[in-house]
Amino acid sequence: MILIYLMIGVAWTWWLEWFTTTTLEGKYGQPWEGKERLFHSLLWPYSLGTFIYAAVIEFNKRNKGNE
Repeated sequence: MILIYLMIGVAWTWWLEWFTTTTLEGKYGQPWEGKERLFHSLLWPYSLGTFIYAAVIEFNKRNKGNE
């Protein structure tokens, strides 16, 4: 069970690092440090939840005028 949790965390961290470094500009588009990778690997449910929440908020902002 722990191994599955860690594997999901590593996969999420890999994708999130790829997404941020290739999509974002400025300080958010910089290569990650080890402490950032460790945080997102171990606390991936919090990280993923925050990402989804922010994505939904941004999606709603962008589509508010298209109703």
